Amino acid sequence: MLKAGVVGLGEMGGGAAICLARAGRPLTVYDINPHAALKWEDGNLVPPVAANCAEVARNADVVIVLVLDAKQVWSVLSGPDGLLAGAKPGLVVVIGSTIALDELTKMRDTASAFGVTIVDCGVTSPRGGHTRKRIIGMVGAEPEVFARIKEVLDDFTQEALLMGGPGAGMTTKIVRNMMYYATWRAACEAQILAQHAGVDIAKMATINQLSESDQSGLTLWLKSFAARDSIVGGKDAVHDHVQGVMLKDIGAADDLAKHFGVQLPLIDLIRETADEITRPWR
Repeated sequence: MLKAGVVGLGEMGGGAAICLARAGRPLTVYDINPHAALKWEDGNLVPPVAANCAEVARNADVVIVLVLDAKQVWSVLSGPDGLLAGAKPGLVVVIGSTIALDELTKMRDTASAFGVTIVDCGVTSPRGGHTRKRIIGMVGAEPEVFARIKEVLDDFTQEALLMGGPGAGMTTKIVRNMMYYATWRAACEAQILAQHAGVDIAKMATINQLSESDQSGLTLWLKSFAARDSIVGGKDAVHDHVQGVMLKDIGAADDLAKHFGVQLPLIDLIRETADEITRPWR
């Protein structure tokens, strides 16, 4: 049985670690917060955090990295306490963080010098589904690598789909994110029109939830707008985080569009109206 590691015990990483622990998979984890997993359902099943990322690498055959951005991924990989310092040849590092393809290529090249294979795996999950094996994995890897690590992916995802070779999983996640944030822009404009017409936004969100899905970007935006005055404390921090993640993901989509030489005006519109789009979290 392959031994697994997880670095980053936030929503997705915590969910992955919990599902791996439930499956009986040998597991080593790391997070800067030693109690991070306890925020989640069945977080007590996750073993105590390792001393550093190098220790995770020494004890694992496959390490799943689920941190915020490229800067954090590099910090996980590099340095005397990083994954590469503790890696043995043949280690597979699965990057679930949404990052630009150029950064991903640099990471693959850097890791290959250590005999380490980087696999990209975009992840998404219904709200609250991360600890219930509802994560979906969008994987970019060579077929033989995918086949070798699939038993680990299957332990924490409801389905892991091979989208193509290296980079294909991250591309899929970037495109999916762009579609999601585009629905926020649509909801933003719908709210403006509805407000002028005197429509109750909370009831509009209920209609969307019943007729479509409570996980849709439209419904999330409308429900968040309707409840914006009920956020207790830390509103600016929540807003800044939501907007920062949106702009990071849209930036990755912009890089991809430029790579293929296509123009996508919606990217500029989302970026230019970011404050308006994310105002439900202000």
